[in-house]
Amino acid sequence: MYEKNKKQFYESATNNILSKLDGMGLSKSDKNQAVYYVKLFREIFKYEEMRKWTFAALGGDLWDFGYDSVGFCRVASIAFSSVMGVKDWQLMCIDEDKWDAKSAHHYLKHIPSGKFFDITYDQFAIEGFEIPYHLGHPAILNLGPGDETLRFADALNIDILEELKKQSSGRK
Repeated sequence: MYEKNKKQFYESATNNILSKLDGMGLSKSDKNQAVYYVKLFREIFKYEEMRKWTFAALGGDLWDFGYDSVGFCRVASIAFSSVMGVKDWQLMCIDEDKWDAKSAHHYLKHIPSGKFFDITYDQFAIEGFEIPYHLGHPAILNLGPGDETLRFADALNIDILEELKKQSSGRK
């Protein structure tokens, strides 16, 4: 079902995302960890079972958004920042009424470098939208019971709440 051009675009987008890590001044171990999670998330977005599991609360077949990274912006950004360190990775959001795509979009700001990092930018690029990151604002990390972010992370054996507890107590 997946078109060859979309597959090539997706692979190219993944490489583009990974290249963004080069200019952030990450330590070697932090960069290796970031590369690992970007590759893991981008690979797992491809699986129908993961989309169904993550977006189960939507019901029916509403989990099939037509392109692998669509819908994962919030969950991937929160999961990534929780494992990489919320003190260095700020969750950001562009409100739906602030840009042409007419949907909210979440991404990250790497605080030490001031650079934006978007694990799912290609969900809009494939439709031809430019994402106006400058219109974004810090978003609240709001996780409730049954949240799709917790479902996504749990499937990858990432305990977001434990990661956040460790960070708030100064453990890594």
